[in-house]
Amino acid sequence: MNSPLLLDDLLSRADKGSDKWWRAVARIGTPLQRPMTNGDVGVTFLWRDPEGVESDYRHVYLDVYSHTPHPTKELTSMTRVDGTNIWLWQTQLHADWCGSYFLMPAKQNQLPPQNGDRKAIRRWWIGLMQTNAQADPLNILPSHNNGSGIGLSKLQLPQASVRSEWSLSGMPLIGKLRPQRWVSKRLGNTRDVWIYSTYTSDSVQDLPLVILLDGHYWARHMSIFSPLDALTAKGELPPAVYVLIESLPEFRGEELTCNANFWLALQAELLPQIRPLQAFTRNPQRTLVAGQSFGGLAALYAALHWPQRFGVVLSQSGSFWWPDADETGEQGELTQAVIAGLGKGENLRILLEVGCYEPDMIGVNHAIRDALADNKHCVDYREYRGGHDWLCWRDGLLNGLSTLLNAIPHF
Repeated sequence: MNSPLLLDDLLSRADKGSDKWWRAVARIGTPLQRPMTNGDVGVTFLWRDPEGVESDYRHVYLDVYSHTPHPTKELTSMTRVDGTNIWLWQTQLHADWCGSYFLMPAKQNQLPPQNGDRKAIRRWWIGLMQTNAQADPLNILPSHNNGSGIGLSKLQLPQASVRSEWSLSGMPLIGKLRPQRWVSKRLGNTRDVWIYSTYTSDSVQDLPLVILLDGHYWARHMSIFSPLDALTAKGELPPAVYVLIESLPEFRGEELTCNANFWLALQAELLPQIRPLQAFTRNPQRTLVAGQSFGGLAALYAALHWPQRFGVVLSQSGSFWWPDADETGEQGELTQAVIAGLGKGENLRILLEVGCYEPDMIGVNHAIRDALADNKHCVDYREYRGGHDWLCWRDGLLNGLSTLLNAIPHF
């Protein structure tokens, strides 16, 4: 961790904002950190204005996932240090914080609409993200992307728990990777699919099947293949067949909610396309569907409606408020269907995860957990130290796969 006096020392220097000053910051790496007396960590974000003191930049917005307010409620902006090219923003976080953030500078002609409603602010924010959002260039940790390919930086404080297997991403693969294209007549679209087998023989017929929704993220942005190899080699995961399915941005909000057509197409088109390439189980108790946010909702929806095919679910930060929670704020459409008896008697195995820093998700996940337990499903519920964030979901995904795949019957 940085020295407690580091920021004061830097800002008291006569050459602050100079090339030499910024080189000193770059050697340390941002955000700057200092331990607080209450056990938290003070964190300072810095950005160097490329236009110097006389700059057209009017704001440098930032989004620290699950910490800064949602931009439609309140915009979070850095402050310029008078007479310099330095922008900064400070906050306090728990010492075990792990999460993503991005910076987004904006010039005069890029500011939000005046007197805009939440929908207008949201449209402006998303549009500016596509052109101006950036990973922190002074952060020494490797950057990553969100599901849309926007660059993000990692903030891992000293007590954060991070699985070491992710450092292996990009290593030569041990398993067999088969990229495919799924041309769906039923859905009227085409997407990428990745088939990854952590067992080298194609002749094994009853390998567990794992379907990963938003598979493009786990294939392109945060490659999961080498971590799967490492955990399989250690015996923490059994050999399995993983099917990673790309989400198309224009269809994600439709397909990964409660969409029967998507799952019918997957069963009628995609699985038959894959089977000649790599055999896998037909046993629902050995078939796992995993997803995050809308994907977590979709994974459980699939198992409740087709328990004869999908019997195991990993839902991370599932959007169980969809499409609108009831008057309690906790029961969305799928929860109400479970309370009414959907899936009763099927004995699904379900792991629900939600972050302690995403309060809007905790209540709806509690409600679906209780409804599933009342219907005698095997439900495990966990709250992790994190927010609504791919960087947090990656560890939960590996941990959840280990828990669930090691609990399935072996024949």
